[in-house]
Amino acid sequence: MNQTVARGEGNGWAIVTGASSGIGLAFTRELSRCGYSVLAVARRRERLEALATELDGAGRVEPLVADLLTEQGIASVVQRMKALGNVALLVNDAGVATGGDFSGASLDDELGEIRLNIDAVVRLTHEALRIMVPQKCGAVINLASVVAFQPFPHFAVYAASKAFVLSFTESIANEVKGAGVRVLAICPGAAKTEMEMFSHNAGLLGKMPSLTPEQVVKSALKALDNRRVVKIVGLFNAVLVFMNRFLPRATVRWMMGAVAKPPSLTVKS
Repeated sequence: MNQTVARGEGNGWAIVTGASSGIGLAFTRELSRCGYSVLAVARRRERLEALATELDGAGRVEPLVADLLTEQGIASVVQRMKALGNVALLVNDAGVATGGDFSGASLDDELGEIRLNIDAVVRLTHEALRIMVPQKCGAVINLASVVAFQPFPHFAVYAASKAFVLSFTESIANEVKGAGVRVLAICPGAAKTEMEMFSHNAGLLGKMPSLTPEQVVKSALKALDNRRVVKIVGLFNAVLVFMNRFLPRATVRWMMGAVAKPPSLTVKS
């Protein structure tokens, strides 16, 4: 990504989903500070309005209340994106995590997780690229996860959705590499966000190092400037992914099933 886009110069817009909390909130604050006009998308109006007030003077933040689990919510973001036109950066951060054994889970919750973690990412990325590719500039950051690299018992649909995001991001990054557009999959491990079913898990997972949202954002923007396509955040997480290359799949499945206790929570960002 060239430095002009990275610094938010030229009055470009950054669109951040899941902007009211956690990593999305940290992205919104940092991108506003860097000079972007930010379209902050989330479900919770009061949080978005408080964020816009907080950042007033630091940069332009436009709140957009939208639930990306719904067709209406996605359509409202697409409509606004088309109206803005000069979209320099899209951050697909909004997501949901369900936990527990799949056979006993609510199918509606699992399908909703697929809609938000996959469908919304695909549709918003498609719309952003239709703006960016003809302009030969812009970037997309998709929030994957360190669990995208292996199956994760007790979090089966969540891990599978992040594996999709990782593969999808790598593929389209290759497709647009000659068009001046950057696409990055950022892969953090457990982070100190509202999705605390990972960082506060009763199993070994909850005792592993947790990242701050600010660490994830800093790493993502640096990786984008360094022309990375995939960035695993945190040395410990990178070592775990590296070790997976040398272990039998059966061992990886056993190991991942052993490190986490099945929670009974569904958390959105």
